[in-house]
Amino acid sequence: MKFSFQTCVIVLFASLIGVASCKKLDDEPENGLPTLISRLYISFSDYRTNNSIKNLMIVDPADTNTLNNTVQYLSPAKGGGPVLFDPNATSIFQASSGAVTQDTFIQRIPLDDIYGNPGDASQLGFTGFRNVVGLGYYSYAQQNGPGGSAVTNFLLAATGGNMLYAISRPEGKGGSTGGSKIIDKQISLGTIIPTSLTLLEGNTADKNEKLLLVGFENDGTSKGNGFAVYTILKQELIDRPRDTIVAASRFVPTLKVYVQGKTDLGAVSYAPNRKLLAVTSGAEVLFFRNPKELFTGTGEKTVPADYVIGGSVTGLEEPTGVAIDDRIENGKFLYISDAKNRKISRFKLTDEGNVAPELTQEYGTLTPNYIFLDARERTNF
Repeated sequence: MKFSFQTCVIVLFASLIGVASCKKLDDEPENGLPTLISRLYISFSDYRTNNSIKNLMIVDPADTNTLNNTVQYLSPAKGGGPVLFDPNATSIFQASSGAVTQDTFIQRIPLDDIYGNPGDASQLGFTGFRNVVGLGYYSYAQQNGPGGSAVTNFLLAATGGNMLYAISRPEGKGGSTGGSKIIDKQISLGTIIPTSLTLLEGNTADKNEKLLLVGFENDGTSKGNGFAVYTILKQELIDRPRDTIVAASRFVPTLKVYVQGKTDLGAVSYAPNRKLLAVTSGAEVLFFRNPKELFTGTGEKTVPADYVIGGSVTGLEEPTGVAIDDRIENGKFLYISDAKNRKISRFKLTDEGNVAPELTQEYGTLTPNYIFLDARERTNF
């Protein structure tokens, strides 16, 4: 059978589209082409005592003409709170919202490395995990001779109880394995009442050095809402590993950044490639450009937001989560969850001010709370 040149071109094009559409979680395809990933994780705050509500959804992909391509998951969390995915852990971490009932567990939900489907959850339990307001994932890579490096991972959890907890190798702990000590570090934040936790790239050549950014509504002063910046995270987790309990007098912020004229700071999204940081605040979302420079220094400073998204046209009433697509080549959107209008709103990355969302989506009567976006152009890192 003979094929025309046009037919061959069509077949080749269809083959390439098929390869690009097959998503794998962490592996590069055999032909070396990049795998495009855009998965939005939505943590719903709803809970029933019989735990029958699927309070975790994965929108995959999230950057097409619909937000209804969902995988629904029945998480053991008693009302979904902060949610985080990290490809190094190949797992979702989800805390409870703490709004409905007290829950002292953080869920670790593994994803299969072919299609990213969630498996059975295991639970990281500790009495201090009530009212978790932020999660982070820190990886420390230590050169292990000329042949490679050894990596130690930490799950970080900030709570409304003025505490920061660190759990080493969380993917190997939980209810299914049992017997492992859960907490490696209990770090007091003193008078700071945290509202979020974020890890930022530092201004050093050592990739192990991260800036720990803790949002707060109160720091024991009357100066307002803002962020505390800590530069000694590696020192406490790696250099001094034996001390389980760390007093606030030893874990002191290097810098405090107060946000001018804004209150009710909440969830944060950090986009290092786009040099952008977003935080929910009341009925709007604030944006700060060049966060690495903004959060470098010592002492205190007060800054305004560079711009906001908010107003009647946006439809935002009580945003509880924000996620920025950090892909330079393929990223087009940012996502905002709203607990009051029960919507996920998708805006263009270029939007500012009182603008209408590009797309909105409701999920029945469920109330979206925190969200997290896994968006990658290449997965070989």
